[in-house]
Amino acid sequence: MRHIRDLDDWQHAELVRKKTEACLVGIVFGAEEADQGIAPSVEDAEGHRIEQFEPGLIAYARNGKDIKFNQPSSTGGIGEWLRGQQHLIAAGFRVPYALMTGDMSQANFSSTRAGLNEFRRMIEQIQWQTVIPMFCERIWGWFIEYAQDAGLLPRGVEIYAEWGPTRFESVNPLQDAQADLLEVRSGFATIPQQIARRGYDPDELLKEAADFNAKMDELGLVYDADPRKVTKAGLVQTADPNAAPSREPATE
Repeated sequence: MRHIRDLDDWQHAELVRKKTEACLVGIVFGAEEADQGIAPSVEDAEGHRIEQFEPGLIAYARNGKDIKFNQPSSTGGIGEWLRGQQHLIAAGFRVPYALMTGDMSQANFSSTRAGLNEFRRMIEQIQWQTVIPMFCERIWGWFIEYAQDAGLLPRGVEIYAEWGPTRFESVNPLQDAQADLLEVRSGFATIPQQIARRGYDPDELLKEAADFNAKMDELGLVYDADPRKVTKAGLVQTADPNAAPSREPATE
């Protein structure tokens, strides 16, 4: 929070400095020191003392004979300093800099993906260790309790809920899908697990797929995405996917 306060104070001070420089155009001064005094007050053309700045202001010193125009100075390194402070703030909140600021100029594909992976792991920890046990499960418990009091559900029966947070959008969907396929084929994960990771109910998805396949067969439709009838290379399946595998011994 200190970095956020410092950044806000710096931006406010820089804005005030720029406004002040933009207001003061020049000062008319001169005359003898004896007439002007050690610290003469600044007055406008009508003799009123100037105590605040306004756009286009030209200030007059007493007995002025000369004029010098204000030259606002440029401050270098503002962007680098501002970016550095925002990096510190993003690190403090454990949020990727690009997500917090929307500035993608300092990021590439690899750094963005690495930062998002770490951020997603943190979000998943918050979801499963804080939001679900402390919020969702309590609401679910109250819901079941009220339903049992109303006689809609039997008492003495534990009714559990399976939570499936919405999956994050993938930076590279093709590589992620290929990695999921390899995990399933290698036995490191199951199809229901991969479906649940995407935030869907495996039973509902499989039932929907079965109903859709039956409707396609009824209408005589064959899509390239149907693995029952089309191979991954786009060729027609020659073997019947419903046929039992052959148990005959192989012959030389």
